[in-house]
Amino acid sequence: MSRKTLIGILAVLGIIAAVGGGLAYRHHHRYKHLAVHEPGMVYRSAWVEPDVFSELIEKHQIRAVVNLCAPGEMGEARWQAEREAVRNAGARLIEASMPVTIDADDPALEEHMAILSNPDNYPMLVHCQHGVTRTAKFLAMYDIVFRGKTAEESLSAQPLFSRDEHNVNVRAFSKNFEKQHAQIYPYASADSLKALRR
Repeated sequence: MSRKTLIGILAVLGIIAAVGGGLAYRHHHRYKHLAVHEPGMVYRSAWVEPDVFSELIEKHQIRAVVNLCAPGEMGEARWQAEREAVRNAGARLIEASMPVTIDADDPALEEHMAILSNPDNYPMLVHCQHGVTRTAKFLAMYDIVFRGKTAEESLSAQPLFSRDEHNVNVRAFSKNFEKQHAQIYPYASADSLKALRR
């Protein structure tokens, strides 16, 4: 093989690698931390662009998008864009800030349990800013109450998104929630979603 041919092949391979890398980078940021938590029921992501919300709502027939961020966290323009995208795609946006607490009896969690208990909210897409800590806590609540999993089972099944393990807040909250949820939320059970899983 001549030197000129080798250089040509390497140049083509370099172009292919650059294009592939660019597409992978774009896909990663466009669909940041997107994952199926339970097919047909619960999906998760980071905060994505409005057109991605619309696309995901249509693709997965999402009925409710649950935003766990603190009000105004990403700037009012992004909140408004998400509200419009979700509404225009035919879903409901539920804004329910997830507290930093590790206490299962934090009064703010009552709203989250009501969201999870309502069959009309499924399939749902859940997100926070990065789709990592607050989303993992919300999904641990879902798994423990509505799927009969332990905190450990829930967290070990959730993606780590390049981290070594879930942070201490997520682990502590999930363990506390597993121990106390039945006393704090006796009305919440997997039975309320049974019809959706047939």
